[in-house]
Amino acid sequence: MKKNYLLFGLIAFCFLGVVEAQNTLKVMTFNKLFTTSNNAVLDVIQSSGADIIGIQESYGAAQSVANSLGFYYYSYSRSEVIISRYPITSTNSSGIQVTLPSGLKIYVFNAHLTSYPYGPYDIRDREITSESQAINSSNRARSSEMIGIINTIQSWVPAGAPVFFTGDFNEPSHLDWTQRAVDAGIHAMKIAWPTSKRATIIGMKDSWRSLYPNEVSKPGNTWTPNKSSNEVYDRIDIIYHRGNDITVTKAVRFGPTGDEAELNLNGYASDHRAMMATYTLPEPVGSDVSYGDNLLQQSSAEQNSLDAWTQVSGNQKRVQGGQNGYPNAKNGSYIFWLGNSSTGEIYQDVNVEQYADSIDAGRQFFLFNGFVRSYSGNDISRIKVEYRNDNNKVLSFFDSDWKRNSNNWEQINEERIAPSGTRKVRVILLSQRNSGRSNDGYFDDLSLKTGTNNSNTFAILNNKQDNQKGDVVNSQEKIIYNFWPNPTTDYIYLTSKEKISGELSITNMNGRIMKKAYLGTESNFKIPILDLPKGLYMLQLKDKTSSIYTKRIMIE
Repeated sequence: MKKNYLLFGLIAFCFLGVVEAQNTLKVMTFNKLFTTSNNAVLDVIQSSGADIIGIQESYGAAQSVANSLGFYYYSYSRSEVIISRYPITSTNSSGIQVTLPSGLKIYVFNAHLTSYPYGPYDIRDREITSESQAINSSNRARSSEMIGIINTIQSWVPAGAPVFFTGDFNEPSHLDWTQRAVDAGIHAMKIAWPTSKRATIIGMKDSWRSLYPNEVSKPGNTWTPNKSSNEVYDRIDIIYHRGNDITVTKAVRFGPTGDEAELNLNGYASDHRAMMATYTLPEPVGSDVSYGDNLLQQSSAEQNSLDAWTQVSGNQKRVQGGQNGYPNAKNGSYIFWLGNSSTGEIYQDVNVEQYADSIDAGRQFFLFNGFVRSYSGNDISRIKVEYRNDNNKVLSFFDSDWKRNSNNWEQINEERIAPSGTRKVRVILLSQRNSGRSNDGYFDDLSLKTGTNNSNTFAILNNKQDNQKGDVVNSQEKIIYNFWPNPTTDYIYLTSKEKISGELSITNMNGRIMKKAYLGTESNFKIPILDLPKGLYMLQLKDKTSSIYTKRIMIE
């Protein structure tokens, strides 16, 4: 991971711990073609203003471009790289966590799936003559790759968190190869392509097709701007998105001069059109949470016994860093090292029963942080965090996946709301030997902290008017709305010292608006919620400037 330490301006305000929502995010997917010059790639990204870019066929270009822009980057392979304007705060086998200036954590995945066999060519050449043949061919070629990424998204990304999935999927979308497209003469047959279906089955939305649902009038082809008599043109470069309160507002393609793409660039050299989507984003999760002390015991391997950790496999728990080839400790003098057996595993259970009421009300946050490292990159390390109930059943979990960074300590960072019923959090350290005699997966400087979102306040900046003339002056005042109780069973009450027009909505965790109320003629409001099912909801207040302020509320 490349980190260039820049000063990012926070376009936000803080009052009583409340931060205004991050407005927009621009996400791009770009198969740059391996022969494209670094300068040509840089021109595309600079012209686009993209914040997050999933690059395919990078082969070193993405690192050079990120350095030129002062951006961050993370490589999964020689081909697959993600570039980010904002800090990369955690990584996975196919995805990254990015922390935006507002404090909102988003998750980004990138893929360059197997190129051949390519279904549209096989259909053109009459090697495939039915939908079932096309699906079977796709599954043999790309299903294991796609399923691996989908499983990682499901296990790593907290429920409702913003997640974006970019890629050259080397397969069309089932949303494009429809009967309507067949009737229009665009495609030879209707095919429910399995790669795109796997993304939508887990709730991810095709960003282009969300804006342009008519596949006939707006096909959005990305393959290819290069014209030839026997070519098959299609949309195989896609951005998917998922998460509470995420809306795609714009999607454009980039191509060479004279191309059908919405934006044409001189010197555009790739054989794929790049595609970029613009999103509006919610208030940061946990923005008004203050975290307390580390709940883990013996978190830096400094004590001899490490008896707070239970050893499942391996024959050791620690070693002194900086000696006999072991890396220097991240913190202190010792590091977690699980011995020379083929696999090593230790875990620690943290009892969180004292937070039961807040956990069950959906207000208790947990923040894990730790560091992993390898020796030569062959042996690997992994961290899991499991949220368990009284019966030891796993209710939710985080999995960093295997890491093999041998150059420096790699940070693992994860934040989520504990699922209702959580009474124990288990932190698991695992290592695996893939070469040599020593199992060289290392860990250090671990922490598990918790905090409660107890704020029942909206803070809104409002232009202050001259009392006599009614003119808006430069100063501003803060309009405060308080709401209570939380949790609630029958009503939600809001009160403020000032009247301000706006709209209040209650949204479930799937993003569906369950109730609306319009504010503006009074300073006290009583909203009945007896008709809503029990559960966790988002209370959203939209003021007259269309700024949105969000809080969680539990209905019992």
